[in-house]
Amino acid sequence: MPISKRNPFDYGGPVSGPHFAGRHDELTAVTRRLADHIGVVVTAPRRYGKSSLIKEACARLTASTPGSAIVSVNLLQTSSLAAVSGVLLKNLYHVPGGPWHRLAQVLPGFLRRVRVQPSVTFDSSGQPTFNFSPSMTLDSAVEIISDVYQLLDKIGEKHPAVLVFDEFQVVADLSSHLPGLLKGLADEHRRVSLVLSGSKHHLMESLVLSKGAPLYNMLEHVALGPLPKDDWLPFLLARARAGGSPFADESVADVVWQMSGPVPFDVQKLAYESFAQADGVISRAIVIRSVETLVRHQASDFAKTFEKLSPGQRRVLKFLAAGTTLSTGSSEFAGSAGLANATSVRKTLRALEDAELVVGRENGPVVDDPSFAAWLRLPGGNHD
Repeated sequence: MPISKRNPFDYGGPVSGPHFAGRHDELTAVTRRLADHIGVVVTAPRRYGKSSLIKEACARLTASTPGSAIVSVNLLQTSSLAAVSGVLLKNLYHVPGGPWHRLAQVLPGFLRRVRVQPSVTFDSSGQPTFNFSPSMTLDSAVEIISDVYQLLDKIGEKHPAVLVFDEFQVVADLSSHLPGLLKGLADEHRRVSLVLSGSKHHLMESLVLSKGAPLYNMLEHVALGPLPKDDWLPFLLARARAGGSPFADESVADVVWQMSGPVPFDVQKLAYESFAQADGVISRAIVIRSVETLVRHQASDFAKTFEKLSPGQRRVLKFLAAGTTLSTGSSEFAGSAGLANATSVRKTLRALEDAELVVGRENGPVVDDPSFAAWLRLPGGNHD
C-alpha cells in the first residue's frame, strides 16, 4: 500500500469526528446536559472510549453553540498539583470566549484574573505555557482551581462552560482534599458543567458514586458498556471504503469485531493494522495476519507482565484466554485452573481485575486485551 494513503482508523488516543463510532444515545445525553449546565460522570473500563465520548460531546457542543468554553485536564498525565494548575491555566487562556482576548494586552489581562502568578514560557509558535513550582502548596492550587471555576462561571452567563477532569480516579494521589473542594466549587458555580471520567470503578464509587462519597449525587452518571456489533460493522465498512481499501465483504469486518472484542480501542487498532497491511481489498487472511503482527509487536511486554504474576494468576489467565465455558464459581473451574476452591478463584480474579488484566463481561470475566489473550493461546508453553 502506498505510504501516502492515509489510514482511516485511529486508536492512538481519544477520537472525535469521523473517527468516532456509535454511542448515539450516550453522546446525545452528555451533549444536552453540558448545554444545560449539568455535570456528568462517565465510567467504563480502559479503552471503552470515555475520553472519546467526552471529546466528541464537547466538539459537538462548540459546533452547535459558538462561544462555549471547554477546559480539561487528564489527571493521569499530571503528576502534581503544580502540573494540574499549569494545564488548567493554559487551557483556560486559549478558551475562545475568554474576555481577556478582547484586550490589547491579552496575556497581562489574563494574568490579572488569577491570584497565584505563574512563571510564563513560550513555545516555538509564541503561545504561553504557565508553570508553577513543584513544591506548590495545596492552598495555592485551591486558589488556581477556584479562579478557573470563577472565570468559567462568568463565561457561563451567556454560553455553556465545561470543566473536565479525565481519569479522575487518581485524584487522591494528588490530594485527598480535591474532591471536597470540587463539590464546594460546583455548588457555588452552577453555570459550569463539571465532567469527570474514571476507569477504576471501585475508586469512582468511593469518590463519586456511592452514598457518602464527596461528590455523591451531584453528577449524572453515564456508564459505558461494550460497543455493539451493529454499531461497529457500518462504521468499519464505511471507513475502509472511504480510505480506498474496502473489506472484501461484511463477514471480514465481522472477523475484526470478533477477534478484537467489543472494545472501541481494540477494534480500531486491529482495523488500523488490517488496513495498513492491505494492498487493495482487506481479506480475512489479512485480518488474521494483522492479529499475529500485533501479538508479535507486544510479545516482550506481555512476557514481562506475565512473569510478574503468581502461578495461580497465570493459570487463571490462560484458562480464560482459552475460552472456557465453566462458571468461575464452580469447583470445575477451580480444579481446571489449579486452585483450591471458588474462594481462591474469586481472590485471584479480583487481583487480576485490579491489575486491569481481566474485565467482567455479560458472560463472565475475560482477558481484557485481546492481543494479550492471543499471546496466551500461543502453542509451545513458552509462557508457563
